[in-house]
Amino acid sequence: MTTDAKKYHGLYKGVVVSNVDQLRAGRLLVRVSDVLGNDPCIWASPATPLAGLASGMYVVPLPNSGVWVQFVDGDINRAVWTGFWRGGAGELPLAAQAAPDGTPQVVIGTPAQTCLLLSDAPGQTGGILLQLKGPAGPYIRIHEGGVEIGASAAGPTIKVTPGGIDLGNGALTVLPG
Repeated sequence: MTTDAKKYHGLYKGVVVSNVDQLRAGRLLVRVSDVLGNDPCIWASPATPLAGLASGMYVVPLPNSGVWVQFVDGDINRAVWTGFWRGGAGELPLAAQAAPDGTPQVVIGTPAQTCLLLSDAPGQTGGILLQLKGPAGPYIRIHEGGVEIGASAAGPTIKVTPGGIDLGNGALTVLPG
């Protein structure tokens, strides 16, 4: 049996039209202009690096985000989104923009600038940072010098280092031993 249906193998740039998936399976309604033109949109299922029963990774990008789309066996009715493309450096999470070029890091950030940063930078700029709502929000930082917890960038902190525990930016210090 032969078919005249055109096959679309390879990787195509897509744009998220809607991220509301009634099935809650991580599907996206995407526009893939190189394949379907500008008008039609198709549902694309996610290809995630981790999935299982009640476990795994679940990502919901914003509308207008760039996604890479592939078609299983070249069939346009079997779309899969496999990752993201950026329109420029301005689309990076804010925490990723702050690091010097070439610094090994992993950043996961939301549009409201809540982030998880893992960095190999030396000293207090490296390590792990969990921060809510951007640089002014509450945070937990783990680095070579110890652990720091802050209610805000300008508020009181708790610092645990090999030299002791500092509460409230020097208001109380507990020395080891």
